[in-house]
Amino acid sequence: MSSQDDLEVERQVLQAAQALLEETAASFTMDQLAAKVGLSRATIYRQIGGKKAILQRLADEHGLDELTQPAVPSRILQAARTLFAEQGLMAPTMEQIAAEANVGVATVYRHYGDKMGLLRSFMQAYHPQLPVAQDDISGDLAADLARLVETMIQFILEHQDMVRLSFSNAREWSDQLMNLRPFQERSLNRVANFLQGQMDAGRLRPSEPQQAAAALLGMILSFSLIMPTYYKLPDPEPQETAVFITNLFLNGLQKP
Repeated sequence: MSSQDDLEVERQVLQAAQALLEETAASFTMDQLAAKVGLSRATIYRQIGGKKAILQRLADEHGLDELTQPAVPSRILQAARTLFAEQGLMAPTMEQIAAEANVGVATVYRHYGDKMGLLRSFMQAYHPQLPVAQDDISGDLAADLARLVETMIQFILEHQDMVRLSFSNAREWSDQLMNLRPFQERSLNRVANFLQGQMDAGRLRPSEPQQAAAALLGMILSFSLIMPTYYKLPDPEPQETAVFITNLFLNGLQKP
């Protein structure tokens, strides 16, 4: 086989590996690669090496630091995020999202089923993981609440574009989309449940938990979104701001 033939085999193997990466997020086998490119495993090993060598070649060619490409679902969600921020939640098509993610539209459908499935996964991916589970609660009200507030501040600072999007596009949400429970509604309910638990434990005086949660979230949004966005103030320091908000909040609710 001539050197030109060797180069052509390498090109075909790398193209097939790239396609499998998009389909399987680097979980393909050498048997799958051999079948896709129409060569024996022995030929692939002889010409270019094993899977690790192939992934390294792809990483080098695409300027990646890792041996694998970013997971395909993550690439699709990041592409959706880019287009949602530009056009709103409903306007981008699955074809546009696929093009932005540099994958085939069939790959997007395979991972998410349809546009609603993609939106559901997107909503799930972009919401704060609040420390409100029983195992996360220490029993120190001020410390637990400050940690919760800090988590939300950090999330909003990292995803200000998504937070603004979720508010500005609220009119677009159909009843079906509303059932996906945008992150601020989920967060409201989780914070309300946390506060209700503290009231039940006697650490907070009785109050309507949804209203108390809305008041707390209002302060968090004011410091982490409204002040930097509309008043052009610097982003708050999450830990210091969380302690300030917690103290301000508890002074109105904490039992004597």
